[in-house]
Amino acid sequence: MNSSKYNNHPSDLHIQLWQRFKAGDSEALGKIAQVHYRALYNYASKFSSDPDFIRDSIQELYLDLWERRSFLSETAFVKSYLLKALRHKLIKESIRLKRFQEPKQVFFDGENVDPSIESNIIDDENIRFQNGRLKRIITLLTKRQQEIIYLRFYQNLENEDIAQIMGLGRQSVSNLLYRTLKEIKDIWVPAEFFWALIVGSFFI
Repeated sequence: MNSSKYNNHPSDLHIQLWQRFKAGDSEALGKIAQVHYRALYNYASKFSSDPDFIRDSIQELYLDLWERRSFLSETAFVKSYLLKALRHKLIKESIRLKRFQEPKQVFFDGENVDPSIESNIIDDENIRFQNGRLKRIITLLTKRQQEIIYLRFYQNLENEDIAQIMGLGRQSVSNLLYRTLKEIKDIWVPAEFFWALIVGSFFI
């Protein structure tokens, strides 16, 4: 592939690839699949633990898109479009096969992500220890809260994109995200106080 065709600003790249794909360029679809595969696979793994089912679902998603390409709308937000479409497909196919499982408390377990993502939520010099604490706190949240944290901070999506993916209104996303972060903080602060008491007791 001649990569020089796509050497543009990322947003321009996504728009160009999507337009080429809609015009019947299979190479562009392949590039889209390559760019977003990891994000799609990681997100799908929160709904199913079957890797074959996940891979088949992603492949079927792209086959569906190819067949319906002339009817698809223009979008500059390809990633969120694909995540929403995959979420819908996973739920629909899982129910049809009677194997649907809601996202469990595994949104962040074993996730190969940059530690700076967690530090964007709570900044601490002992990042490894704090990341572990943060993940344990997140497991106490509802599945919907875990999903919105994953999409916002691990997939770096804006509230408008999250609203489209989760089928919520934009204000509902803002409210849910605010309540979730507040809940994390409310759990985090007493934990800090508890550790301060434990440490302080050694010097009494």
